[in-house]
Amino acid sequence: MNLQEQISRIQSMMGLEEQSYLEYLSKRVNDGRRKENPYNEKEYNPNNDGDFSHSEVKDVVWRAGEMRLDSRSGGLWFAETKDGVEKFALSVRGEKREGKSYHINLQNPKYYDSFWYGYLNDSERHGREGLMDMLVADGHDGIVIGEDTWNDTGDENSVTSKQYVVFNPENIKPA
Repeated sequence: MNLQEQISRIQSMMGLEEQSYLEYLSKRVNDGRRKENPYNEKEYNPNNDGDFSHSEVKDVVWRAGEMRLDSRSGGLWFAETKDGVEKFALSVRGEKREGKSYHINLQNPKYYDSFWYGYLNDSERHGREGLMDMLVADGHDGIVIGEDTWNDTGDENSVTSKQYVVFNPENIKPA
């Protein structure tokens, strides 16, 4: 798979491909597996001072993007390093974005060993939004993906690290 095919696949998995609003609504209405996801209505609060002491993720995580939950992307994505999220934004979105640090509160995450052979298999089978809804219905509040080369561009923008996906924006606060 060449670089453009990899980028297209990542964009597709993140819901960044062209899709009409009507197609989006149709998919949501017609997906019989879909359960109501209570996190879809939640918003990130930059003044959150909640107690995250019981989180399974103790380290600071990074994100280079808006803090708005778009269920088509399967949650809010974070990585271990500032450099990693900045490289991702540049290589996939074609934008230079500054990585910002956060604490996340994941008390019952779904664990995947890798992005390419764990998470991606399930998200291709269910779609990112469908997978998020299914995991929420099963009591998970996010995902932890083991160290893997997840931004596999084959150049200086490749990134190898853990990834974290938070389903509830209220489980995020600035570091």
